[in-house]
Amino acid sequence: MTGNVRFNRSTLSGELPFRLITIAGVCIAVGLVAALVGVIFERSLILWPAEDLWTFITSSGWFGKVDESGAVTAAFGAWPMIWGTIVTSIIGIVVAAPVGIFAAIYLVELAPRRLAAPLTFLVEVVAAIPSVVVGLWALGELSPRLRDSVEWWVASSIGHLIPWLSEDPTQPSDTSVFRAGIVLAIMITPMVAAVSREVIRSVPQSLREGLVGMGATKWETIRLVILPTARVGLFGAALLAFGRAVGETIAVRLVIGMNITQVPPTLFQPGASIAAQIAGAYGEASTIEKGALAGLGLSLFLITLCISLLVRTLMWRSADKMRAKA
Repeated sequence: MTGNVRFNRSTLSGELPFRLITIAGVCIAVGLVAALVGVIFERSLILWPAEDLWTFITSSGWFGKVDESGAVTAAFGAWPMIWGTIVTSIIGIVVAAPVGIFAAIYLVELAPRRLAAPLTFLVEVVAAIPSVVVGLWALGELSPRLRDSVEWWVASSIGHLIPWLSEDPTQPSDTSVFRAGIVLAIMITPMVAAVSREVIRSVPQSLREGLVGMGATKWETIRLVILPTARVGLFGAALLAFGRAVGETIAVRLVIGMNITQVPPTLFQPGASIAAQIAGAYGEASTIEKGALAGLGLSLFLITLCISLLVRTLMWRSADKMRAKA
């Protein structure tokens, strides 16, 4: 019969191989993650007889040795690295999220086509710059400028009110947690802008035209239609960039400081992050210290896993609310 679709054996012959290939792809991906976590956990086993997990996560210091009898003495504390990782990532996303979202709005809604195309290409180029290049530029040029301008102004203005934003003017540091956060902001802003741009472009054109037809201005269209419709995707873009910032290594290592085993008293002093500590200490680490660094790797994995679960949960809840309103 005309118009009917007839399936025969030749049509369905690729069904089973296709299913097997896709299932194999999923199994390989899950297996790689499981193998990765298993190897890191196995390398951290040497640490746990000498130090429990809670003490490792909540304490400071970085010291460990094996005595002549083979007993392990450990005093490794991951809290300064965890604190530095979270704080620098928060600083980065607080700066990068609004800049990236506003840039995406301009590229999609306001920029002329002749200008939007080269600006979009420029954003993609900036996103592709290696982190070590950004770190070298930040260490040589950006860090001293931030120290002598932004940090000095904040410390002199409100440092006496907020201890974490104070600084000793007689002992300015060449590295700081705040500067590492700004470097992360520079690195993840293109990612926020790129993802947000695609999210905003996916808003149906009919919604824009409907509000414009009612006499709304461009700003009202953006505020009343585009941002509410795209808010789930924009929030997801920010959290994905936050996850990228948590795992950044080389650029942060160059700017945040080295061999810091205590939580700094202010954001304008050197600190440490998990990825930077692993990258800087693993080459010359002892056996017990390598176990502690593997424990840091597990901590970083758990942080990124929590961020991913948070993204999924919030997006599911937002989607459910939108369906309920519809």
